[in-house]
Formats: sequence, C-alpha cells, structure tokens
Amino acid sequence: MLVSIVLLTAGALVFVSAAVQHLNTVGSKGLAFVFTDRAAPLSRDGFAGRAARTLQNNLESAGMVMPAATILLVTNADSAVVSGAALLYVLARIGFTLSYWSGMNAMRSIFWVLSMATIALLTVNAALSIFAVSVASS
Repeated sequence: MLVSIVLLTAGALVFVSAAVQHLNTVGSKGLAFVFTDRAAPLSRDGFAGRAARTLQNNLESAGMVMPAATILLVTNADSAVVSGAALLYVLARIGFTLSYWSGMNAMRSIFWVLSMATIALLTVNAALSIFAVSVASS
C-alpha cells in the first residue's frame, strides 16, 4: 500500500531536513557552537534560512499528512485515488525540499501546492474510510 510510503517519507524528510540544517550550522559556526546555549539566533538569510524554513515546513506537512495516512493504512483503504495521491505527495515533498534548498522559488511553490492538494485528498479519503468502517460495523 503506497500510503505507508507517505508515513516513511514524511518522517524521513523531517530527519534529513534537520540533519542538513545541523550540518550547515556546524559548517558555518563550527562544532563548538553546537555545545553553546545558542543564545545568539542563527541567521535566517541564504542557505541557513532556507534550511530552517524547509525543516519547519516539512514538520508542518508531516503533522497534516500523518493522521490521514495512518487512518488509511489502519482501515486498509486502498484505491487508485489514494495510491495516486500518496505517490504524488511523496514526489511533491521531495521536490519541495530540493527546490527550497536550491532557492528555486517558483518550483518550490508548485511542489507546495501539489503536496497540500494531496494532503486534502488523503484527508477526505480518510474521513470517507472512517465513515465506511462505522457504517459497516453498525
């Protein structure tokens, strides 16, 4: 079921985004900075800022898609629409992440819209799946 890949991808993109942001910080501030209290805020300019915003957006996206994907997985709701939306979500989020890091703003926005549309589609299908399960158990 492709929807399980959504769960893995959402988590993996948060992890990779955090790792890239951290490695960039170590590279620009030095390893000693990691062991400070970080009272001085990090720059939000250039790649450092894009890395921070990519991580934040991937966290937000994961928070929106994971409940729907979990419901679809648990209820075994598999259809061409769900599989297609799951695949498009994965591709759109990977595209979003790479285009954000590289500063390709127009592409980033297109991938964001696609991923938001797939989240909406997966959420509607999860709601329908819950309704179908509740009707079947009545």
